[in-house]
Amino acid sequence: MKQLLLSLAFLVILSVGVSAQALRIGMLGQDPDPVRAGDVVEVRFKLENIWEETKDDVSVELVPEYPFSLYGDSPIKRLGRIDGREKGSTAVYFDFKLKVDAGASDGDQEIRLRVNDGDRGAWELKNMFYVDIDHERIEVKPYIVSSNLITGGGRGSFTVEMANIGGVDVEALELELMPSTDYKLLSTSNYVYIGNLESDDTESEDFSIYVDEGVTDVQIPVKLTYEYKDEQYSREENLLLHLLTKSEAKKVGLIKESIAPYIIGAIIVIIIAIFVIRRFRRR
Repeated sequence: MKQLLLSLAFLVILSVGVSAQALRIGMLGQDPDPVRAGDVVEVRFKLENIWEETKDDVSVELVPEYPFSLYGDSPIKRLGRIDGREKGSTAVYFDFKLKVDAGASDGDQEIRLRVNDGDRGAWELKNMFYVDIDHERIEVKPYIVSSNLITGGGRGSFTVEMANIGGVDVEALELELMPSTDYKLLSTSNYVYIGNLESDDTESEDFSIYVDEGVTDVQIPVKLTYEYKDEQYSREENLLLHLLTKSEAKKVGLIKESIAPYIIGAIIVIIIAIFVIRRFRRR
């Protein structure tokens, strides 16, 4: 009888151990991969049951630790009872959304999961899961690359170039030229949709304006706003459009001085001289 009880006890302990090891969790991947520090990442998992059906509902819990915090999600996923031999395509799939701290280090950072089969309490999985973090950031730099405006008192155009100097592609980039008392927009629209801009690439857009002759500043501030699809990032920036005074433009030969006034003056002088000479001769 004693031997029978010992055998039964051994079988119970064995069944507990088998049950505990029967549930396996694997990480399927992350989106995006890698994730930038400061962004949100979705981490996907699957749970397999390599033994018999669980007696109770199964729950999994993500234990958030730095540099991760849960993002609009519950730390516990209730998966219900898991049938026996649920593997591969019949496994149970679930995911978590995590916010990555802006100061997170580059490389693989560990996350931990716990599972509860509802019968023997929670136990921490020994599996180690990692999320890949990269500090590459979006960085867009606008600048005026060329202009045919020389002085105030005329119309012309200038070209704005948008450079993606960061390590990440930009999506849905938009550009807008803001109104100013220093110039009047002549283009049909002050808005330009650029779209996607790859890393280490540029895109140019032209704007036609009129600068009043009364504007004497040699540096006119051009106000631009641009935004792109990165949690609706938006920024305003002032660029400088460089002009010359008329005397400077004439000095370097960009404006040719007209000789018409001199010709007209000379003609007037000649006419007056002829008139004076004729009157003198009549005397």
